[in-house]
Formats: sequence, structure tokens, C-alpha cells
Amino acid sequence: MEVYFQGILTIFSLINPVICSQIFGGIERGKSYKHKLTDLTETIFTVGLILAISAFFGAKLLNMLEISLDAFQVAGGLVLVSIGFGMLNKKENQKEENNEKSLMPLILFAASPGTITGVITLSISEADSHVPVVALISIAVVLVITWIIIALLSKKNKTKASKTSQITTRFMGLIILAMGVQFILTGIMSFTNSFH
Repeated sequence: MEVYFQGILTIFSLINPVICSQIFGGIERGKSYKHKLTDLTETIFTVGLILAISAFFGAKLLNMLEISLDAFQVAGGLVLVSIGFGMLNKKENQKEENNEKSLMPLILFAASPGTITGVITLSISEADSHVPVVALISIAVVLVITWIIIALLSKKNKTKASKTSQITTRFMGLIILAMGVQFILTGIMSFTNSFH
């Protein structure tokens, strides 16, 4: 039971539902609650699919391509840096134009390189089993909790775009940018330490 608790806690901290809800709120601002729930369900399903595939095939794919987890983390960190910059520089009218495609930053944040690395690490720890049960249950539990948190917060958030929302979007962009830099530095340090 303790293994499951640790797995859930790990995935929960990596996905970070609170930050996800802030990103989702900024993207979906102005839409009806029903539309928000549809988009939220599709997003959570997509994230779940990415993480489940990572749990089953992530380690095998990286080994097959001879890519280390450290290199993967650096590459993924660069993606997060790009998302962070995009959110910091996003203009109000730009958000309206790209409304339908703009859920991608949330998907890339929730299924970030850190989350995927965490999922792969959990599945590697179950090397004796053909099915990474702990990883899959942890993913399912955390995504259900994330859906509930975002759905509840979205119900309260019915205001249109304002200065506060723009500041929040930029602040979240800064956090994502910092996380990207952290992933890059951690990956580089781990890779460097492997030679010592």
C-alpha cells in the first residue's frame, strides 16, 4: 500500500493540479462551464494516454533509441522553457485567435518531461511485472483528482479576461519557465555526474 501512496504522491507533485487549474482558467476564460468541462475531459484523457504509453513503453523506447533519461529531461526542459516564454509574451488578442489550439501548453505541462520521467522511473521499479500497475493506478488517481480540482475551480471562475488574468498568465509562464530551466540543469548535472 505504501508503494501506491508514494507513486500517487510523486505523480501528484509532478502534475501539480493547482498550477494546471491556473493555466486552464487562463486559456478557457470566457467560455461556458459546459464547454470548459468538455475541454477539461479531453485534456485529462490526452494526458492520461501520454502517461500510460510512457509507463508501458517509455523505458523501452528510450533504450531502443539509446537516449538517457537525463537527455530526455534536458530536451523536455527546453519545451517547457518555450511554453513559459510563450505565456510571458502572450498578448490578449493573440489568446483569442489561438483559442482552440491553446490547450497544448496545459497538456505539455501536465505530461511534462518531469512527469514522464517520474512515470518511467515508477514503471522501471516494477521490472518484474509485465504491467506497471503502480504507475498506472497512480496516474489514474491523480488525473481524477486533477479533473475534480479544475472542474470545481472553473465553476467559480466566470469572469472575462482582465489585467489580473494577464498577470496570472505571465506569473504561471514564469513558473513554467523556471521549471524548464530546473529540468535542464538537473538533467545536465545527472549526466555529468554519471562520468565521475
